Amino acid sequence: MNKYYFIVPACLLAGFIFFYRGALGEMELKAETEKARIAAVKAEEDAKRQEVEKRAQIDAEERQKAREKEEEAKRKKNEKAYNDAMAKLKKDADGLDVENAKLTKEAADLEQAIINERALKDKTSREAFDLSKQVELEKINRRSAELEIQRLIEMLGTKAAASTLASMPPPPVKK
Repeated sequence: MNKYYFIVPACLLAGFIFFYRGALGEMELKAETEKARIAAVKAEEDAKRQEVEKRAQIDAEERQKAREKEEEAKRKKNEKAYNDAMAKLKKDADGLDVENAKLTKEAADLEQAIINERALKDKTSREAFDLSKQVELEKINRRSAELEIQRLIEMLGTKAAASTLASMPPPPVKK
């Protein structure tokens, strides 16, 4: 039995090595075919990926060009709107300048008219005052003249009354 302990395992080991070497060749062949298949799949995936990347790059360039055209159109539209707004503002400002000049001239004319009217009012007030003053002075002169006349009449009356000519002659003596 002792010898079988070495022979059976040695035979089994030899059988194992024989089958292992046969399987090893098949495994290497299988590994090479798997590597070739993986390389082919990887190459195919790389080709697809490169094609997709190329299409994506072309699409990105087209979108970029479209975006640039859109932005250019927007920029031109905004620039046109800005220029139109500035032209309108300039036109409005010019119109307001003309209106401002017209209103300034009108205000100056009205101010001059007010000054002239005030001067005329002052002149007429002065004339009215002078006329009122003359009227009052004439009234005073008339009253003074009337008083002078009354005084003269009284004075003449008193002189006449005191005078012998104006007195009645004494009544004749009756004999």
